[in-house]
Amino acid sequence: MLKNSLKVILFSFLVFCSTSFLTVINHLTSPINETIGYKSLEIGFPFKYYEEFMIDCPNPNYGWNLNYLIFDIILTVIIVSGIKYLINKKNVLQHRL
Repeated sequence: MLKNSLKVILFSFLVFCSTSFLTVINHLTSPINETIGYKSLEIGFPFKYYEEFMIDCPNPNYGWNLNYLIFDIILTVIIVSGIKYLINKKNVLQHRL
């Protein structure tokens, strides 16, 4: 039981980090950043939990939304746990046949 919980936590962490990294890469390579004249950065999927932008000044403005960060983490754990449960259920059914 503990081993399965640790696997779910590890997989959830890896999925969360990968998803966050992909949102950063997607946003940085977006053509919108080139057309509007200033750079902005948004991190988070499906909820945007970090935002950084420039408004006529050399220092960026930024902000964290910790509620959305927690929602993203919980959602990732639920999805990974559900997938792990379905895989285990499928394996149990195959062994019975």
